[in-house]
Amino acid sequence: MVPEFEAVVIGAGVGGIAAGCQLRRAGIDDFVILERRDDFSGTWIANTYPGVALDVPSTSYEFTFAPNRWSRVFAPGDEVREYCQRVAWEHGLYERARFGVSVEREVWDEDNGFWTLHLAGGATLTARYVLNATGFFLEPRSNSGIPEVEKYAGKLMLSAGWDHDYDYRGKRVAVIGTGASAMQIVPSIAAQVAQIDVYQRTATWCFPKPDFAFGRIGRRLLRSDRFHTLAYMANWYVYQAVVVAAERLPKRVALGLVLGFERVLRAAYRTYLRFQVKDADARRALLPRHGFMANMPTFGRGFLQTFSRANGTLLTTPIERFTEEGIRTVDGAQRDYDMIVLATGFNVASDPEAFPIGAVRGRDGFDLGEFYRANGMQAYAGVTIPKLPNRWFLYGPYGWNGVTWVSMMESSALHVARVISAARADGAQVVEVTQEAHDEWHQMMATSPFTLVAQEYLVEHQLKRHNVRSYFFNERGETPILRPSQGFRDSLWNHSERFDPAQDYTFRSIAPKVARTRAAARSERAAAVAE
Repeated sequence: MVPEFEAVVIGAGVGGIAAGCQLRRAGIDDFVILERRDDFSGTWIANTYPGVALDVPSTSYEFTFAPNRWSRVFAPGDEVREYCQRVAWEHGLYERARFGVSVEREVWDEDNGFWTLHLAGGATLTARYVLNATGFFLEPRSNSGIPEVEKYAGKLMLSAGWDHDYDYRGKRVAVIGTGASAMQIVPSIAAQVAQIDVYQRTATWCFPKPDFAFGRIGRRLLRSDRFHTLAYMANWYVYQAVVVAAERLPKRVALGLVLGFERVLRAAYRTYLRFQVKDADARRALLPRHGFMANMPTFGRGFLQTFSRANGTLLTTPIERFTEEGIRTVDGAQRDYDMIVLATGFNVASDPEAFPIGAVRGRDGFDLGEFYRANGMQAYAGVTIPKLPNRWFLYGPYGWNGVTWVSMMESSALHVARVISAARADGAQVVEVTQEAHDEWHQMMATSPFTLVAQEYLVEHQLKRHNVRSYFFNERGETPILRPSQGFRDSLWNHSERFDPAQDYTFRSIAPKVARTRAAARSERAAAVAE
């Protein structure tokens, strides 16, 4: 049997756009992109809350093959969304996209050498290759474990799914969480509401955000492709230098340098808080106990100053439960609100539990969810695993190549396009990473000096001493996000450009049973649906 498509891409965010563009650049045009939302750009469709913007410089958030003329140093969300959609349009991805489609299960067909995707609603779709581009931040946490949310009778607002029809002006508002989203929402609405209470469990490092519109010189530089290349390389070398230093220095020395730097930084941050926050109690609560690399540090404009406003309050007493009128804290205090904003973060792809059992079934009964729960997070080159033929993640364990999210997606998609091109050239229909290549890669990741330094710092110095939870490590004590480097010259961050598919993958053909074109397969499926 012949599948309906040569390839399917799951997700139309940055990863899905990168996958589609790299496939087309490699001459692979028979693919479809499935997206549960109604357009390209992923998280920028979901996140439209007040003040949404990049928290990394704009030039870090672009494809190397599609430099953009950004308006600001940290572009607003609508500009990022328009950029992503423009790239998709210019590369012919809209005509290959199906929106409003959710994939529930992926099942490998060993006899025919392709994947069957089971979609919400009961339909199925078949493809030779599957590229999962659902990203790192998977689903928003609905209430972060706070009981009785269903009792609250006011407006419950999710940061990832803002209801713009609701008028919060003049209302009593609570914001739960102090992560990146909260730091943009809070100062954006503080002047318009009657009262804004921010519930903080863990203080977050909030550095000043040097955001401004590009002037004449900046706009001129952005018209130069060379400037965009230099900005990318600057990011690459700065991050790489930190990782290489951690790999080359003795672990005790590397940790000592990091912890010493953090002591100096904490003293400077304490001084910075004095200029931003008038209330001494709020200043003490806003000073993080953990190191600045233990969690995602943020850049903020106006967040800290909110707690010097007459209508702004920082609350650190743990929440006991929701009530019909608002929130009750463990000290018995009841506070009433018209709107409560849940900015409580996301389930992330570094946790084994983020992969449901039964959702991905590969060769010989292999189940991805069961594998991760039993063996921990691992994937060859951060993109694939043995017994999952013809399937890749755009983001997988140890996948972050240290530069930017966009460049990482572009690099992972390049890896996949190179393997599919090699299969085409070989006349093969099934490709699978070898167990040897996978195990060697994972051993290299798990035992790298950089990984060991990261685990010591995050688990021993941050989790156990300060009880800080982080995206950077999971419940198993693994740190499966940042990829080691092994040096500037042969950096593993450039692995997608240098690896040899024939060395690390097996290639095989499927014996033809019935000669049938993909067009015929699609026609038969359409006829079946019509009946």
